[in-house]
Parts: sequence; C-alpha cells; structure tokens
Amino acid sequence: MIPSTSSLAAALQTVAIGAIVYFWMRRRKSKPNEKAKPLHVDYGEAISFPFPMKVIGSLPEWIRIALMVKGSKPSPPRDSIDILGQDSEVDPYEKKLILPGKIWRVRYSYLMSPEFKKAMESLFGNVNAAAITNAPDHLKETLEKDIAAAEMYETMSEKERAEQGGDSKQDMFIAKINIDGDDNALLIYNPVRLHPQMIDWINTLGEVKFIVSGSSSHTNFLPDAAKQFPNAKIICASAADLKCQGVGMRPADFLYDNVVRDEVPKRYSGRGTFEDALEALQGQARLFHIRGDVCTQALFVLVHKHLFEVDLLYVNSDEKLRETEFESGTSIQHSSHRIFHYSLITKNAHPIGYLLPKYRCLMMDPTSLLASKLMIDAPNADGSSCVIMAESLRSALKTLSQDGVCDQVLSSHTHEMSRECFCQKLNETWGWLDGTSLLE
Repeated sequence: MIPSTSSLAAALQTVAIGAIVYFWMRRRKSKPNEKAKPLHVDYGEAISFPFPMKVIGSLPEWIRIALMVKGSKPSPPRDSIDILGQDSEVDPYEKKLILPGKIWRVRYSYLMSPEFKKAMESLFGNVNAAAITNAPDHLKETLEKDIAAAEMYETMSEKERAEQGGDSKQDMFIAKINIDGDDNALLIYNPVRLHPQMIDWINTLGEVKFIVSGSSSHTNFLPDAAKQFPNAKIICASAADLKCQGVGMRPADFLYDNVVRDEVPKRYSGRGTFEDALEALQGQARLFHIRGDVCTQALFVLVHKHLFEVDLLYVNSDEKLRETEFESGTSIQHSSHRIFHYSLITKNAHPIGYLLPKYRCLMMDPTSLLASKLMIDAPNADGSSCVIMAESLRSALKTLSQDGVCDQVLSSHTHEMSRECFCQKLNETWGWLDGTSLLE
C-alpha cells in the first residue's frame, strides 16, 4: 500500500518534532541547574522518570506550567450514585456528628481512577510486589490476600465495583459559624462530590458562606462545590485556583498563599489574600497556612476548638484502632489502603520513616525532575523550602498547644484525634525537615 501525501506529511512532521525535542533536551541537559541542592535526607532509590515526563521537564517554564495546569485539572471520579443511579441502596456518604449543632464529618466513598495506580507504578514500580516485601511477617499473608482481592476487583465491571461501595474515601468537614449576625452560616472544608441529596442535607444545616480547599492537591470536587453554592466565598491556594479555573470554576475569592497585599502578583490583583480571608471570617475561624509545603500548600482551619487538616498526616494515630481496623478490615477499601501503605509509606519503603508516602519527600527535593520541573509550585533550589515548612509547622503547633485553643483534630486521611496526639504524630511525620523537633 502506498502511503498518501497527507500521511507522509504527518510522518515528516512527527520526525521534525522529534528531532526538535531531542536536540532541545540535549541542549537543556548540557546546562544543569547548578544551584539546586539535593534533599538533605535519603528517601530511597532514585526514581526513573518516563520519557514523556523528561520531555515536558525540558520545556520552558511558561509551557511547562500551562501543561501542568492542563494535566492536573480537576476530574471527579465516579461513585455509586453515578453508576447505579439516585435510587441505589449503596450510599457513598457516611455522616457523623462531631460537635452537636456545630461540626459534622462526611466520609465520601468513590471508585479510584485506574490512571492513579498506573501513575504510581510508572514512578515507583510494581506496588504489589513492594507491599509484600515491606509488610511485617505477620501481615504478609494478609497482603497476598489483599493483592488477590484487588486484582479480582479490577476485573469487575464498573457496576460490580460500585455495588461494593468503591475502593477510596475522602472526608469533608462542615462547621456552623456566625457571620454578620447569621449564626446559621456554614464553612465547608475539603469538599467532596455533592449529589442532590447531600446538597439538600447541607441546606438543612444552614447557608454555605465559605468553601475552603485545605490542599492544592485536593481539587477534584472544588469546582462542583463552587457551582452548587454560587454565593459562597472560595478560599484556596493559587495552584488550586489555576487548576480549577481550567474547568470553568469562577476565580477564588481568597488565595491564602498570597499573604501580603502589597506583594500580590498582578495576575491575582483584585483577589483577597490570607489576611483578607481572616477578616472575612470575622474571628469565627483561624487559618494556618503551612508555608514551604510546595506539594499541597496545606491549610489548617481551627473552628470551635476543632482543627481541620488534610494531606499532612497519612497514618492513623490510634494504634489500637490500627490493629482492629487497618490490619483486620476486610473491605476493598482496607485492602487498597494496606497495599498503598506498605508499598509507599512503611519504613521499609523509604528510610525517612513509616508515616509519610515516598512521593511527599520526592516533591521537596529541588534536584528531582518531578519537584523542580513538573509541579506548579516548585521547592526552592537552595533547599530552604524544608526549613520554611518546618518553621511554619513549628509556629502552628506552638499556637495549637496552648491551653484552651484546640481540643480535637479532624484529619481527612485518618480519624479524629486529640491535640496532643496530633502534635506528636505531625512531629514524627515531618520532624526530618530541618532535623529539629517541631515541638517547643
């Protein structure tokens, strides 16, 4: 078969683009960033990045950022209601009253995107094999069963997986506050997918006045929450705002990683800063932005002596609960959690400790392709982001440790815990940042 003129032209175009990329990469490779300082701790074996990531990493910054924003734009996963319908007996929501009349937790279950597991394996290899290798002896048989269950789960139809409730979960917290004399104002932290029945229930609690995204990495459900509550003020990080506007979300009202009004970049002029957000909350809630955390720009919210947190703690703080639920749970969510934990978090997975996923360390390393070239917010080349984050955490914990300030902590990835337990676990998780205890 003789190729057509158009196919030949397309082939030549592909070759030309390939040649340009090749020589561009060679040129970039010959000029490494000599200022970049390696992370001061060893977090395991070097990562081999796929070729497409290397190509993107070699491009000019303005192109890379545009590609990162497009590639990380919010894409809500599907849940039992999406798949089985509104009348399904499988409820993706588990509601819990935390503080009578004031604070609620909503635990939302969904089906993890297959692309997430592929992305993890492209960076860290076979997570199943790693999980068995890293698991303690008394749990190796459990992990083998988990992997078999996960493999069987992946062969199921979407409908069958939905009937099991999904394999992932995320927590949303709701607090009732008083704004402008209205004591039925609501603040939503770390929003989840909002189906009509959840919106109706939230409306029985009060009127949503604030939607807070506590992590620039948790944005899949933020645009929908903004759409469902058009009068609510949005508080999020600049990176979250960029990603969410990519799918049509209105500009956020407050960008908490812009602190000083006089230093706000021109592209964000007219938006509120961290200080403005505090003023708008009228003393009803306190905000703690963890500066230096380039991966998530984590934001704590303290309201009614309860702290809301997401993306800084990944391991359950209650050892007794870990034994009964984490180690013995039989649902697909438990299996998925154990595989994730023993492949990426446990101490055998990387030398820093058993509390933190390996990629969180990778994203603080200025010499890492992922951190320096493939993130919207990159760590400082001189390694100072670790020091800045440590100082920020230390300051927050000092305030929270004062008597009468905080009674309980609600963490999106774990369970409720005392203030003392939270401070201890946060120190164990992040104390390596500058080698000094975060507790004063």
